[in-house]
Amino acid sequence: MSPGSDRRQSRGAELTAPAGRLAPFTSRLRDRLRVDTRSLAALRILLGSILLIDLAHRAGAIAKYYTDSGVYPVAAYEVSYTQFTGFSIHALSGALWFQQLLFLIAGLFALAFVVGYRTRPVGFCSFVLLVSLHARNPAVLNGGDILLRTFLPLTLLTPLGERWSIDALRRGEYRETVLTAATTAVLAQPLVVFGQNAVLKHGGDTWYSGEALKIAFANDEMTVFLGNYLSAYPTLLEALNWGWVTLLAGSTVFLLFTAGRLRAAVVLVYIGAFLGMLPTLMVGLFPLVLTASVVAYLPPVFWDVAARLVPDSVTSQSSTTRLGPLAGPPLETRLYDALRQQGYGSVVDYSHAYGRSLLTILGVFALAFVLVFGVGHVAVDDVPYEDEATAILDQSWGLYAPNPTDSYSWFITNATLENGSTVAAFGEGPSFDRPPDAAATYESFRERKFMSAVSSDRDGTIGTSYAEWACRQAADRYDQPVESITLYRMFQDSPVDGEYDEPFRRTLIEHDCTAG
Repeated sequence: MSPGSDRRQSRGAELTAPAGRLAPFTSRLRDRLRVDTRSLAALRILLGSILLIDLAHRAGAIAKYYTDSGVYPVAAYEVSYTQFTGFSIHALSGALWFQQLLFLIAGLFALAFVVGYRTRPVGFCSFVLLVSLHARNPAVLNGGDILLRTFLPLTLLTPLGERWSIDALRRGEYRETVLTAATTAVLAQPLVVFGQNAVLKHGGDTWYSGEALKIAFANDEMTVFLGNYLSAYPTLLEALNWGWVTLLAGSTVFLLFTAGRLRAAVVLVYIGAFLGMLPTLMVGLFPLVLTASVVAYLPPVFWDVAARLVPDSVTSQSSTTRLGPLAGPPLETRLYDALRQQGYGSVVDYSHAYGRSLLTILGVFALAFVLVFGVGHVAVDDVPYEDEATAILDQSWGLYAPNPTDSYSWFITNATLENGSTVAAFGEGPSFDRPPDAAATYESFRERKFMSAVSSDRDGTIGTSYAEWACRQAADRYDQPVESITLYRMFQDSPVDGEYDEPFRRTLIEHDCTAG
């Protein structure tokens, strides 16, 4: 594989800089917006891996959250979260085998995406199945899911398969760097997330006073592993608070206006901050997706240094003969060659030009979408049609803003059996005592999100569906009829000062299991 020149046109999609007095500035800006194709390859591999991790994590509760025997049957999907109505292939059936089949198909597409086989088509299929999965049960989604759903389609407009891919091996050439409207949109998306979040946090009174992380890490519902111990170090948390606010508020300067080794160091600082959430907070995919969002900022010098640290066998280009049946040119290339031989070269040229133009137009629209709706969300005046435009590709990033919550909760589901005894519908015995670790009362962050949705819709479809599922679970567990189910939510003020107040109880649902 021979590297193509950056000086050749980026398939018609290169941004051009005007001449004149602004030429030095625009030249520097172009240099900072230019993306190394190795960074795009790393982005593709990371996004595909995230899709696989997500599927593996969801698979453990596939029956609970995605089938008619679970907490959110298709009947509930059809009448709740109406903005997602019609977007879910998964909702075509509530059978377990159907969901397992779709999970398997999604996994195969994600694996093909990782290795870069027909990168853009399989990436698009992965995106369609991701939207379908999200639409099937929006109640289990968090900010990481939404960012993944918004960020993935932006990346598909860029040449993710330019390097380190089966596509690149078959093509036989690559560009070292690219600059298009689409790559600029990919660079802009994390800046919008961080900048908007910094503005929204400024509306509170804890982040910019150094107190927010002390409150956040006193929230036992969210902290895990090392996070359970950080509240004992308030000085450290205050320092981390100011560091995090600085990274958010200064993201445009730190990421966009740096270059070379300095930019590489800055990106690694951001990645370190994101990955620091994994052993401390129960926030699902969020740290991984945030990491993916800044990978495109890694400059060529980072990859040049990294290449010197690994064996040549890793960095050397593999032969296409190792691809076996995939070694030949792609089907469309063979088709184009056949058309040229038959005298239809003008048709081939037109289709190439049309494809390049379409990608350019879509890239411009993507960049405009990120900037208009991302910046507009915190503007004084509302952006027209914001709700409609961002129903699937959300651009509101108010996580932990304006302030982290100063209390946490857990849920208790009790069952009254036919003999009159009260027992836990599932899990441990019925107790209203504060648990030693509130986060451990949830199977995963998805259960925490779903139970929050149940609490908000306790008299509606989601609450009723959960109660009916709990009736079935209790009946199966105790092998006898269940009279009723009662769901409680326990609230505990976060012990920011180290002292616990008494938790208080709220009855959310009292459901008659014999009525249905």
